Formats: sequence, structure tokens, C-alpha cells
Amino acid sequence: MKRGLLFSGALVAAGAIGLAMICGAARAGSAEAYYPKRAWGSFNGGQMNTSLLVFRDLNRNGVYDLGDRPMSRAAVELDKPNGSSIMRLTNVDGFANFRMSVIQRDLEVVDPGHYAFRVVPPPGFSVTTGNASQESDYVVSPGSPGDMIALRTTHPVGLAADLTISGAVAAGSRVSLTGPDGVTAAAKVGPDGRFSAPATSGEWLVDVSVGGATQRRHIVVGAAPVVISAVAGKGGPEEEPLPNQHIVGFDDLMTSPGVFEIPSGYGGLNWYNLVAMHQSFTAGPGYINTTMSGEFIAYNSSGHPAQVFSDKPFDFTGAYFGVGWDDAEGETLIVKAWRGDEPAYEDQFVLSANGQVYFAADYRSITRLEIRTLHYWQAAIDDFAYRTGR
Repeated sequence: MKRGLLFSGALVAAGAIGLAMICGAARAGSAEAYYPKRAWGSFNGGQMNTSLLVFRDLNRNGVYDLGDRPMSRAAVELDKPNGSSIMRLTNVDGFANFRMSVIQRDLEVVDPGHYAFRVVPPPGFSVTTGNASQESDYVVSPGSPGDMIALRTTHPVGLAADLTISGAVAAGSRVSLTGPDGVTAAAKVGPDGRFSAPATSGEWLVDVSVGGATQRRHIVVGAAPVVISAVAGKGGPEEEPLPNQHIVGFDDLMTSPGVFEIPSGYGGLNWYNLVAMHQSFTAGPGYINTTMSGEFIAYNSSGHPAQVFSDKPFDFTGAYFGVGWDDAEGETLIVKAWRGDEPAYEDQFVLSANGQVYFAADYRSITRLEIRTLHYWQAAIDDFAYRTGR
């Protein structure tokens, strides 16, 4: 009897709940109320970006294709119909974004009319795509995200570093360079022994003559300007190159974005105070602009001196270098090497956050390499190349 009363009560309660749900559904409205259609003739009131992509044209062919990379910190100007202009720097993905809205009047693009984009390359860079300036008309389009559209969208703009071969030689030296076309030309050497000469991609011979002796360097110029190590004044006897070539790009250390201390034993060498990081883990444009292979890059932790060393001699062939942050534009990199306790090599050159240089080191049979910056900013490093013995 008691069990039956409980059962009947449950039925009554369930019925009441069901009635409430039915009544509630009836009060809420129809399917059209739950899934309304847009009124396309009215203004949306929102915003969207109108953008331009700037990329590093690594193969210098004037086309945004496979292998090219975004360029961060490139300046893009936008001229407005009212005669004013505004500049934006490209972000870590290479886009200069200008916010667009008809209703939100405090944004960059708010009025219909004729707009013009212009990419201003950093010093030492040139446009490869022939479209540094682009124009388009913008018209009101109610219902679109920003209630305005462009009649023509922008095309990617490619930049490439002006290729040079530079370095430092002993006072009174003469430097001549022979290019891939077989033409030889003399480089102007300054009072401080530094020289810089325009170059093209390919294999070059650099001959440095001083005191009746000539030393020759074989240099390969690729996607970046090349700085060669000091030809004269090397410590210790000239050594034969070791047989086994290696290049580490730091991509095999990590599988996800983040920061990872490079462990000793990586690539058969020992590492101190060097960190691997995904190129876009921070907002530093130099990390993006220095990356050459894969997605990861290395830097000297906290901007302090870093070392690569080994009990067995190794040759430091070279690496791509840049500076991580735009506040450190023009920072000086200092590279030193030892054979045991004896100094063997020392070089220094200027870094940029806009793009990398390739340092053709040719340091032979060293046991310790030090990488440091003069003002303790972080140097970005990629494609670290070296040779080892058997």
C-alpha cells in the first residue's frame, strides 16, 4: 500500500513536470525564434581587419611560394581618402592589420573612398615583387562584418636582404672577390680594416693579400648577407678541415611551442646557456626574421654569454644570427673560440631584428666557442653548422 502511494505520487510529479515543459516550450516561441535569420539590409556595427602580408622572399623569385616566410616588423603605410596616413608594423605572422568599420569611428578605416598601401622596406632590404604600392576603393556594404568592403584586396609583398660579403682584415690588406660569373673585383678596405661588397647568390672566392702572402676563402652566398671571420691574425696554426659536416636547426628538440634548454650531447656537442624556442613564442620580431629552417630557433638565455664545447676538437663552420628584439637593433655580437686554454679566433659584427646575417666562421679544430652580445641582448641563432672528426 505504501509502495503504491509512492508510485502514484511519482506519476503525478512526472506529469506536472511534463506539463510545465510543454507549457514552457509553448511560451518560448517557434523554431524561427531560436534560429533567426539576419536582416541583411541593416548595418552590422562590428569591425574586421583589412590587411597586407609582407614575406621574406628567400628564393628571391618575386613570388610568395613554398619556403618563403613571414616578415615581422615591416612598416606599411595606409593613405586615407581625407589625405591623412597611418603606419602599422607587420606582426609575427607578417600581417599589417588596419581595423575597418563604418559604425565604430575610432578605427583606422571608417570612410568609403580610395585607399593606398605602401610597404617601406628596412635599410638593406629591397622589394622583390614589384608591388610595394597598392591601391583600392572601399565601399559601404551593410551586413558585412565591418559594414565596408574593399573592391580589390592586396597581394603579398616580398622583401629580400641586399646581399653583401663583408668582414675585417689586417691594416694594409687588399681584398678581391670573384663571383659565380668569374668576374673579379677589388673591395674597398676602410682605415679600420673593414670591407663590404655587393654580392649575388652562388659561390665566391675571397682573396686577402697582405705582406706578399694571400689567403683564400671559399664562400657560398645564399638568402642572407655574409660576414666572414677575420682572415688574418688567427691564433694557432691553420688546421685541415674535419671530415663530418653537421647542421642543427633545433627543431628536433621540441614538439610543441615553448622554451627548452639545449642539453649537452645534442648534436654530439656540449651546450651551456643556450635555449631553443618556437619562433613565435614571444613577440620579438628578430626571432621570426632569423628563422631559416623549421619553426624553432636558439638564443643565449637572458642575453648572457653562451658556450658550445667538446673534449674532441670540432670546426665551427657558421650560423645565421640576428637579434631577438627591435629595441636591440644594431647590437654587436662577439664570437670567440679556444683550442684548450689558448685563444684561437675572435670576431664581432652588428646584428639586426629585421633579418639575419650568415657568419661564415671557418673556425677549425676548436674545443670551446663563446657567443655573447655587447649589451646583453638575446642573439637569435639558426642552422648552426659544424664539423667533427671520425
